[in-house]
Amino acid sequence: MTTTLRVLFTGGGSGGPTTPLLAVNEALGALGPTESRFLGTTSGPERAMVEEAGIPFYAIPAGKLRRYFSWQNFTDPFRILAGGIIGLKHLAQFKPHVVVSAGSFVSVPVAYAARALGIPQVLLQMDVLPGLANRLMAPASSALGYYFPASERAFQRIPERQHVGPVVRNSVYQGDPERANQRFQLNPDLPVLLITGGGQGAVGLNRAIQPLLPTWQEQFQVIHLTGRDSKNDLAHGPRYQTHEFVNEGMGDLLARSQLVITRAGLGILGELSILGKDVILVPLPNSHQELNASALAEAGAITLLNQQELAENGSQWWSKFWSTYQPGITGQRMQSYWPPQGTTVFASLIRQQGLRVS
Repeated sequence: MTTTLRVLFTGGGSGGPTTPLLAVNEALGALGPTESRFLGTTSGPERAMVEEAGIPFYAIPAGKLRRYFSWQNFTDPFRILAGGIIGLKHLAQFKPHVVVSAGSFVSVPVAYAARALGIPQVLLQMDVLPGLANRLMAPASSALGYYFPASERAFQRIPERQHVGPVVRNSVYQGDPERANQRFQLNPDLPVLLITGGGQGAVGLNRAIQPLLPTWQEQFQVIHLTGRDSKNDLAHGPRYQTHEFVNEGMGDLLARSQLVITRAGLGILGELSILGKDVILVPLPNSHQELNASALAEAGAITLLNQQELAENGSQWWSKFWSTYQPGITGQRMQSYWPPQGTTVFASLIRQQGLRVS
């Protein structure tokens, strides 16, 4: 009789740590019988994403460890403690074979509760620079999947470590440009420029690109994902459309796009790598994204652009870029940058960890 693997996913606060967990849940289901549960934050966007994927979702309290003064520093320790107690309750009820996180403060107390119960914890490290949450969870973890070799040095105490490629959803592998044409009413004979700043970096990017929108509409059909609650005072035209976010149909839209301007979060970069897309990265200033972008730029896999340069000299920069742009060249390098089949490889790592104690 085949064992049904029970997997407890933890994470959220944004789509970045959530999307790869949903992707690996799909892959686990293809490897064998799986039952999943997701613990996330009370106010993040992950609830809708998880429930749409058909996974039971439970919100637990989450606190954050800050390195600066905030009145929340006095209350968050109690939230962390509450998260650990409630997480322990879910662990006792669900009895998972393995716990999986992609980096989120909501995951930290659950990781240590799992360790106390002898349940293996598996981490996914996507960024070059490990975040504080993953570094805090490392002593409680038994296995690690990582994107960048430079990241591994911070996790030498984790017994099993594996270099994996991007962990992405089936909908990305199965992206269909024709479906995107129908869904977004696109002219099939014109190229598409996709612009997206993600959930936290959209405002600055939206402001910086605004002067270039008329020029881009002469060369592309422009689809701009503006982020939630963005003021829509941007230039409009027959070749320009805005959406706060796209969830259903995003794989089709990525497949249809010729060129993508985005932040340097590893969720979307992994998807663009799988599809071999040409990418202009505008990393969120003074953030870990700058290291992600630099690593890819050194390999010639992306075009790197500073947000300040985009805001101050965007037209001149674009003119120079466009005069030498050769479609598909950087996309090919992007596609070969990471090991292939990362989703299946990471799912196999999780399954191995879980079945050792089943």
